[in-house]
Amino acid sequence: MSNMQDISEETLGALAAITKAQTTGITTSTGITSFDLSPLVTLVPVVTPFRDIVTRTKSPDGNKYAVWRSILNATNAQPDPSIPFDYAANEVIFNEQDFQAAYKGTGLAGMVTQDAYDLAMGYDDPYATATFNTLNQVLIGDDRKLLGAQSFALAQPAAPSLTQHATGGTIGAVQVYVGVAARTGSGYYYGSGNSQGNSNSTTFGSGSTNSVSATVTAVRGAVCYDWFQSANGSTWYYYTTTTVNAVTMTRVISANNTLPTGTAVPDLTTVWKGTASSVPTYLSSGDNGSANTADYDGLLASLSGDYNGSGQWVQPGTGTANPSIANSLDGAALTLSGGSVTEIENLLFLPLWQQVKCSPTALMMNAAQAQEIANLVLGGSSATTFLNTDASGRISVTAGGRVGELVNAPAGGVTVPIEVHVSLPPGTIIARTDRVPFPQANIGSVLEYRALRDMVQFDYGVNRIANTAGGGPRREFEIKSMGAFLNKAPVAMASLTNVS
Repeated sequence: MSNMQDISEETLGALAAITKAQTTGITTSTGITSFDLSPLVTLVPVVTPFRDIVTRTKSPDGNKYAVWRSILNATNAQPDPSIPFDYAANEVIFNEQDFQAAYKGTGLAGMVTQDAYDLAMGYDDPYATATFNTLNQVLIGDDRKLLGAQSFALAQPAAPSLTQHATGGTIGAVQVYVGVAARTGSGYYYGSGNSQGNSNSTTFGSGSTNSVSATVTAVRGAVCYDWFQSANGSTWYYYTTTTVNAVTMTRVISANNTLPTGTAVPDLTTVWKGTASSVPTYLSSGDNGSANTADYDGLLASLSGDYNGSGQWVQPGTGTANPSIANSLDGAALTLSGGSVTEIENLLFLPLWQQVKCSPTALMMNAAQAQEIANLVLGGSSATTFLNTDASGRISVTAGGRVGELVNAPAGGVTVPIEVHVSLPPGTIIARTDRVPFPQANIGSVLEYRALRDMVQFDYGVNRIANTAGGGPRREFEIKSMGAFLNKAPVAMASLTNVS
């Protein structure tokens, strides 16, 4: 049967109902016009620098874990090499540790109904569009998970310290409870949950313009903190989310605030535990989803978690301490001294050199910290010189600038590039080391995504679900990977968190 014969009576009736224009001659009001329809536009940025950096390899054997063995640094435990005459030398101490990284699946699915395909005929290929955009989201998800995935729970924050202020808000003479819970990188971008919460309270004796500031000891592995408020310590309302371990509350709330937006929390998810357009919740009785058992452990987890007897990453404080350097600015800003960034030099470069005698390959940070460093250095009064190489530079000056590298003075003047990573929330800086100059290190790639199955598309047959919108006939597909993230030298890396 032809397409014309397939036209339903309902469609013919709709066509007949179209009002026809009657004009003398043909004018613009007659309605004989074309459609200026542009091609389908896609406005989804796909920037995945960390995924592009991490080496991807195929596992030669199937297993639940990728396993490797390491000889750890036991230099500080070695015997004195000096020996008297006729004595044998003391034996060297060795410290061997097995490590395991769990294989976990990642992926997303797409679906196109036959009706959608038919109605788009002559304009676009919905299946190709769905495939392309699903692949883009898989790549974005890979970048975020390689950095922020975490299978173990964050530690419970300490009770926040509260400071009253007589100005700056609208809080009256009331008791205010302040709660806090921490989130991983995976929780920041996908709302999988937060840590077990903790709280404190303060009572204002008078006034109506009060405010309260709260700070909490940094939680290792956290990239942001969810803050809550209560009038009685039992019914909690969401106040805001910050990328530093501090907040100021200026008013009393009796309902959840909306999620913050803007440059302070770029790309913060609007999903909470699978529910769209919802806000974080507070739970003081146990972990509230910061442990995502479906996750492998990404870079941040490998720099924060302790390791147990099997070499698996576990919650900090419950195993052998992670050897990476970890420091927090507790909401303070970076500062400039001697033409360099003081905190990066003193809290990243210097301790790394003292610990492993090498320099990091790069400094990973959000655009906010990259801009902060540029403003500091270029706005300083020393160690910045601009030279125009020709006369045109004097009449066509380009404003602004970028700091592309920092000199690692403790390592003898090695330059360390600054990398902007969109999947690293503001407030966190990572000193990443891609090469370790240790004799016989046998490390081809310090960071590795070892895959049992890497980026495979599964196309399912045409299927249906009766009495359901979108139920078909329809075609479905998935783009999936099964892999583990390996960090073979966390000892050569460092993190600086809670940078304002």
